[in-house]
Amino acid sequence: MNNDQSAIYSSIISAISQVRRVVITTHVNPDGDAIGSSLALWHWLRGRGIDASVVLPNAAPSNLRWMPGASSMLTFGPASMQLIDTAEVIVVLDLNTLTRLGELGQRIAASTARIINIDHHTHPQDFAHIAHIDTSACSTCAMIGQLLFTGGAASDISPEIATCIYTGIMTDTGSFRFPRTTEAVFRLVADLVEKGADPVVCFDEVMNQSSFGRTKLLGAALASLTLRSGGRLCTMTVRRQDLLDTGCSVDDVEGFVHHTLSIAGVQMGILFVEVDGEIKCSFRSKGDVFVRDLAATLGGGGHVHAAGARVRHRAYEEVVAQVTTSAEALFAA
Repeated sequence: MNNDQSAIYSSIISAISQVRRVVITTHVNPDGDAIGSSLALWHWLRGRGIDASVVLPNAAPSNLRWMPGASSMLTFGPASMQLIDTAEVIVVLDLNTLTRLGELGQRIAASTARIINIDHHTHPQDFAHIAHIDTSACSTCAMIGQLLFTGGAASDISPEIATCIYTGIMTDTGSFRFPRTTEAVFRLVADLVEKGADPVVCFDEVMNQSSFGRTKLLGAALASLTLRSGGRLCTMTVRRQDLLDTGCSVDDVEGFVHHTLSIAGVQMGILFVEVDGEIKCSFRSKGDVFVRDLAATLGGGGHVHAAGARVRHRAYEEVVAQVTTSAEALFAA
């Protein structure tokens, strides 16, 4: 560990362990990394006698609610506003701008609390008093794991903490197959298993709990696959009626976009989901094809190979046509 890392770990540990009230939050539509890092830190703080709370901008998806401590998480609303207003420290995880928190972000921006940001996304905004940004990290959970293991708190890592961190790393690395899954990641994962994380349980609870309706929805999404740009671009669509027909919500499409990259020759995949009042666009790519800037043109963001955006108050067909044309232009350049 270099001196810069040592200094930031020390400042974070000091800031969050010497106060009484801490609020932890993460981005809208939280994924495994967001929930895992939030709950891992929550367990650690509670173990030190600190009054910590996890407040989410919206509810966690059903396949993540099995995680230890998940029942304690709050969704932002009147009941949680006082927690934000009275917090001494607010830890913002797995996001690089408060706008990804919606109204919760506005509340945090107006608070008097000290804000800590821990994240691995590119182009972070300067909103925190202490920021630990590592764009080379595979996940925010990996950063939390490094913080605890190398920041002097390894002895406090319980099986519950290890399970939360492991789950976040597993999901954000695509079960250890995405770029930035390095030897250091596997060393960290080995330490987490030694601390009590069960890889079989974590995978089964996250990946093998689809409802019958979600499985039918996936079938409809796969039937919509279309190849473009000589087979290098693949698009997938989920219409509002598909959700209604299968009794599913937008949460149920999590992970669908990865199927676009499973086709030989495809370098970029886009999933369009039509929900009330907005179109959700998910982008994935590989190799030297990058999607973050494409998402940014729609007001979104993310990683170079994984990004997303939400477009409001525009016709579905118009958004699909615009985004598809922009994506095809990247291959024509």
